[in-house]
Amino acid sequence: MKTLNFFLNGIAMLMLLGCGGGGGGPVNPPPPPPAAPVISAIAPDNGAFNTLVTIQGSNFSAVAGDHAVKFNGVAAKVITAAAAQLTVEVPKGAGTGPVTVTLRGQTATGPVFNYTYTITVSTVAGGVKGLEDGPAATAKFSGPNGVAVDAQGNIYVSDHYNDLIRKITPAGMVSTLAGSTAGFADGTGAAAKFRKPCGMCIDPQGNLYVTDAGNHMIRKVSPAGVVSRLAGNVVEGYEDGPGLNAKFFSPEHICIDKQGNLYVAENNNYKVRKINTAGVVSTVAGSTWGYQDGAALSAKFYSPRGVAIDQEGNIYVSDYFNQKIRKISAAGVVTTVAGSTMGYQDGTGAGVQFEGPRGMVIDAKGNIYIVEDRINTVRVMTPAGVVTTLSGNPRSANPYGLVDGPAKDARWRTPSDICLDAQGNMYVADFNNSAIRKITFE
Repeated sequence: MKTLNFFLNGIAMLMLLGCGGGGGGPVNPPPPPPAAPVISAIAPDNGAFNTLVTIQGSNFSAVAGDHAVKFNGVAAKVITAAAAQLTVEVPKGAGTGPVTVTLRGQTATGPVFNYTYTITVSTVAGGVKGLEDGPAATAKFSGPNGVAVDAQGNIYVSDHYNDLIRKITPAGMVSTLAGSTAGFADGTGAAAKFRKPCGMCIDPQGNLYVTDAGNHMIRKVSPAGVVSRLAGNVVEGYEDGPGLNAKFFSPEHICIDKQGNLYVAENNNYKVRKINTAGVVSTVAGSTWGYQDGAALSAKFYSPRGVAIDQEGNIYVSDYFNQKIRKISAAGVVTTVAGSTMGYQDGTGAGVQFEGPRGMVIDAKGNIYIVEDRINTVRVMTPAGVVTTLSGNPRSANPYGLVDGPAKDARWRTPSDICLDAQGNMYVADFNNSAIRKITFE
């Protein structure tokens, strides 16, 4: 037995020595981490979606699917890959920003790619004057004046000469939500009556607020089509106070702030009015007709038609006959931000000319989009006050009509209002084309 134990202990010692246990032999080091990708250049460095861009660099993979490439944070498709070069396709709506490549958990940041938006105009519904519900391609409107869109993508239209509120679903079906013959009546659906409805806006719950210009009041329309009077009276006039006692004179367009307060551009009283969440009406700015900047209640407007409010509480007004865009600061001071004499000229501040600025909307970046009904354009003003033409061309041989296509080539006929959806698409009430048009940015 002792001999067997001695023999087994000897084998164990040999095995221990063979494995290097306790012998302090060398240990193989771990392999080095893979080299991080490097971007040295991109070409071209500008373009629209679907542009092919070559990314030069090093330490890329030869397998296209190994890479995650982004333009300004938007994922792009990798077409080809090699160790020193990638070919990628610019994604839609990328915007301007740096190009990044992520490979094996490591990210390289390269130069900025300057995105060029492709702006296209199309007709959503209408195009022939009349009254007809049904598929958008055959539906008819008569003077669509106001337009709003809800979170689900339904478009609402104040059909001015038909005295109706219409609805266009994302599937392209047009129906009448509320209204019947001209007049005044609250109620549901066809039991309600309007008289020349104009502007409209929508709250987060899907309630519409409509300026019923011919009845000199502001109406509320629920998603179910229940119409009620919010403020004003069928008798024209000027009076602040509780909504049902207040008086308006041809209210035009309307907007809503993030607290739920409404602001109304009042055409014939030359004022901007406010309806707070308790339904009380007050005057925000304006006195008698004319043109004067300064303290809000001493300032003068000449037929304010459009109104919009930014995230800081500044109110912008399209002052129709003064051919200007005015600003009412949150502190109650009125200034002119763009416009001078009547005409057509892009530029900055007093170097700009408008002719009939009307409906307006502000995007998340503070750009203001303005439709002009007299020269059939859609203009845009940056936060720095630079005005350019987005669509339409008053100086062309055919300055108006119903023409879809690239924004610069599109034609309009008395556009009256404009709104934005959650994706940044715009919808325009094209009054004398009796159409609802869409402006798409891709």
